[in-house]
Amino acid sequence: MDETLRSIPAEAWPLIDILFNVTCVVTAVWLAWTVFVLWRRSASNLTTSSSASPNRKAQPDFLSVDKKARAEAIKRGESFDKELDKRQRDEEVHARRLARAKETRISRIARLISLFMALFSLATMISGTVFQVTFMGRIWEQYSASERLMGVVTAHPIGVAVTVIVILYNLVTFVTNRKWEEK
Repeated sequence: MDETLRSIPAEAWPLIDILFNVTCVVTAVWLAWTVFVLWRRSASNLTTSSSASPNRKAQPDFLSVDKKARAEAIKRGESFDKELDKRQRDEEVHARRLARAKETRISRIARLISLFMALFSLATMISGTVFQVTFMGRIWEQYSASERLMGVVTAHPIGVAVTVIVILYNLVTFVTNRKWEEK
């Protein structure tokens, strides 16, 4: 045996090692597959076709109907369908609530920003009109606070109207929908 091994050239040993490893892997896979098939057959109560013996007296199970078991199975199926439908409705309601919650958070933030911007625009417009340096002395001496406010409204009617509409819309929708409450 030693003489046979010494006669193998050194360049062939890496190939022999690879082939040996491949042979071991293929053998292990074949063995695992065989064990799996045997376990599966025994779990499924299957036999090979060569070991089967004919039984002429065999009758299939579906020829005799167990009406009581059938009715119970139908009831179980109906209750399962009802439970499945209820679960699907609950999931749909939950998904709609989540979508609404995301939408209301974003819209709530947008409304709040819109309200602050409208208030800021109104305050800037009023202060810019009322507190101009050139008109300040004359307005301060000649007009009261309500007359000054009316001066702003008459000088910029469109801007005041848009600002007031935006503020009122946001306040009305905020109060009527009660956005501050968690649902």
